[in-house]
Amino acid sequence: MTAVPLILSFLLSFAIWIIIMITDRRTAASGFFLLLSSFTLGLLLASLAIAYPDWFSEHIFFHILLDIELIFLALLLIAYPLVMIPIFLIGGTILMKKEGIRPRNILSIGLAVLLVLLDTIYPMLFDVTDRSPATYIYWYLTIISLYFVIQLASFWISDLLNLIHFKKNTGIRYVIVLGAGLSGRKPTPLLRSRIDKGIEVYRNNPGAKLVFSGGQGKDEVISEAEAMADYAKGEGVSAEDMILENRSANTIENIRFSSELIRSDAKDKSGQSNPKCAVVTSSYHLMRALMITKREKLRCTGYGAHTKLYFSLNAFLREYAGYFRDTRYMRLIHLLCLTVIYVIFVISQTGSPSH
Repeated sequence: MTAVPLILSFLLSFAIWIIIMITDRRTAASGFFLLLSSFTLGLLLASLAIAYPDWFSEHIFFHILLDIELIFLALLLIAYPLVMIPIFLIGGTILMKKEGIRPRNILSIGLAVLLVLLDTIYPMLFDVTDRSPATYIYWYLTIISLYFVIQLASFWISDLLNLIHFKKNTGIRYVIVLGAGLSGRKPTPLLRSRIDKGIEVYRNNPGAKLVFSGGQGKDEVISEAEAMADYAKGEGVSAEDMILENRSANTIENIRFSSELIRSDAKDKSGQSNPKCAVVTSSYHLMRALMITKREKLRCTGYGAHTKLYFSLNAFLREYAGYFRDTRYMRLIHLLCLTVIYVIFVISQTGSPSH
């Protein structure tokens, strides 16, 4: 009977994940419910192995599934201190060496330092095994950091889920390529990778149009949209298949101004008010871009362009910070609820007699 709640929890979380993936996966909930269903499945398999060892050993499929869950959990536990911290330290160091010491370039190193302070230095300075204030502070910081780790993992998994496409031709009519800076009159390598990916999606969907989106920055001689169009012409794309959006200064404006041009063009050509679109950007940036397309009520899927790993780590943290800012009120409510629950727990513990 103890397995029944776990079975129901797994089925419910897995069903919600399937519904999200079928209806609209442009949400961090897709990653969260995949994580939750994996966690509840692991608990269910472990409980069955303990309660019915003979039956469990006879069913090799469930045995293998539990082994995979345990390996995944072990990798997570090992990756947290031994992999994630060095990767963020090394990636951040390479980024600062290549692009200079700027506030936005130290996020990955800053996160690694905070993790080291919490997991290594703090337990060395304070005893975290008794019922002292230092112990309660330590576990509160651990709970909050765990909340952010789960949120970050959910956001990252959702990004990966939106990168998966099983069909090349999906009936896309407009391919929005987001700008990413220029070098003189030419796209930077980062922007070229986005344009190349956009052209690939465009060619896989006959009849589609490319929408190059990017205004002219203060240090740029032409708009990003114009530079992207010039590059695409050199790759054999017809000017008739290109629409230039050259007013935007950020991702929100990229999507908003592009959607206005798309709806106007589609209404003139086919009478459709909301044709199927794709947004193309760097892989680390895709989730936030898709969330904006959802807010703008665009029928949109996403494609990610390859980006170097050392840059992606820090850039992805910036994207998560942007996502946290966009959803800050909901996150603050979550943190407040966690804090209230923890304070109630601490009060109950400090008020109870020691054993």
